[in-house]
Amino acid sequence: MKKITLLTLLLFLGQAIKAQNSCADAFPITHAGIYTVLDVNGTEFPTVYCAPNGAVTNPNPAGEWYAYTPSADHTVTVTTDITQNNPRIDTRVHVYTGTCGNLECLAGDDDSGSNYSSIVQFNVTANTTYIIAFDNKWRSNGFQFQVIERDVVVPIPAPVTFTQVNVPTVINANFNTCVVDMNDDHLDDL
Repeated sequence: MKKITLLTLLLFLGQAIKAQNSCADAFPITHAGIYTVLDVNGTEFPTVYCAPNGAVTNPNPAGEWYAYTPSADHTVTVTTDITQNNPRIDTRVHVYTGTCGNLECLAGDDDSGSNYSSIVQFNVTANTTYIIAFDNKWRSNGFQFQVIERDVVVPIPAPVTFTQVNVPTVINANFNTCVVDMNDDHLDDL
């Protein structure tokens, strides 16, 4: 009986380890927490790059995939700049919307954290799945990453916009144009 239990446990563990090796088998994440990437060795690697620095130049490109589905609207941070990765390690992360066959970049990062670790922040909608992928652009060693959920941060829109227009110096034979700074923004108003 002990051998069967051990064998069953090993089979499930083997499936869990391989679960994030492709987009279709992305490991599900439903809440904030710390997650472990054993090695970046998945057979499918990101080909749509949301983070800077272009294509994976590693001779054996690989990726690790996660499907994050929040239960509420949040501003989310995904980071490898955490104390569990001591010393920090060089990682690159891509965040997508859409489906595996039709991924669209939402956010990404390469090197915003200390010692080339990654930190990316984005807003999410409840019950929508976001695909998170790490690639081995820089290294294939394992690491941990943290998903942090906070109240939604709404970007503040620019308070004033204007369109620059060239105005002729004479509108007609009787009137000349005049400009003056009417609101003390150091821009001329017609």
